[in-house]
Amino acid sequence: MKVRFWGTRGSIPTPGPSTVRYGGNTACVEVRDRSDALLLLDGGTGLRELGASLNGGSPVDADLLLSHLHWDHIQGLPFFRPAYDPECRIRIHGPKQSRPLRELLGIGMDDPFFPVDLDGLPAQIEVTDVDPAMEVAMGPYRVKATRIYHPAPALAYRVEADGRVLVYATDTEDAFSGEANPVTALAAGADMLIHDAQYVVADFKRGWGHSTVDAAVDVGLSAGVSCIVLYHHDPDRSDDALDRIGREAQERVRSLGRSAKVIVAREGLELTV
Repeated sequence: MKVRFWGTRGSIPTPGPSTVRYGGNTACVEVRDRSDALLLLDGGTGLRELGASLNGGSPVDADLLLSHLHWDHIQGLPFFRPAYDPECRIRIHGPKQSRPLRELLGIGMDDPFFPVDLDGLPAQIEVTDVDPAMEVAMGPYRVKATRIYHPAPALAYRVEADGRVLVYATDTEDAFSGEANPVTALAAGADMLIHDAQYVVADFKRGWGHSTVDAAVDVGLSAGVSCIVLYHHDPDRSDDALDRIGREAQERVRSLGRSAKVIVAREGLELTV
C-alpha cells in the first residue's frame, strides 16, 4: 500500500513559518493499494488539498473512514472538490453516535454555517454508521474497527491489502486509561502504525483524549509493529520541536534494544507499507 499524508496537525489548522515543514493542515491520509483503489483516513483540512490534486482526473470512487467527528477531522469535507462532481462516489464511514451520522455531519453544513448543505452536494454520497466491532471489505481493503478512549465516540482502524497491514489510531488516550489498550491488539503484527502523538510528557493533559510520543512508541513496540508514525501534532509544536521529538523517539527505540523505525508525519510525506 502507498500512504500519503495531506494533514498531520491536531486540534486546529496552524499555517505559518514555524510549521511550514511538517505542515499546518489537520488530519487526512490517502491510501492506495496495488490496484490504485482510493481509501481516505479522516477528513480534516488536508482533505481540501487532496481533492484539488484529484481535480480533472477520472471520477473519484472512494471510501472515507472518519475516526470521529471533532472539527479537525471533518472540516475539509465541505471543501473536497470531488463532492461537487455528480460522477463521483464517496462512501463516508464513521463511529455510531446517539444520532445518525449523516444528520450530525450535515449540521455543520446547514444554514447559517455553510452555503451548501450535505444533501445538496452533487456527488453520490453514502454515509454509514460504523459499529465498533466492524470488520468488512471495502473494495480490495479489509477494514476492522475498534472503539478507542476519547471524549467523543471514536474509532481506530486496521486496514489490510496486498498482504500488508496499516493501523490508523489517532485521538487515543488508551495508554493512560488503566484498561487494556485496544490499539495494541488492533495493531498486533502490523507493518505500520499511525498513532496519535500530540503530547510529550511535560505537556500531557489527562482526559483530553490524546497520547504522548513515548506512549505511541510503546504501543507500537508492544504490538510488534515495524514502523511507527507519530501523528496529530499539537498546534503549538514547531518544526524544530518535531525534529527533536523524532530523534528522541528513535533513540528510545534503540535504548530498548528494538529495531522499529520511527517517522514523524509531515504533509506530503509518501510511504510504502
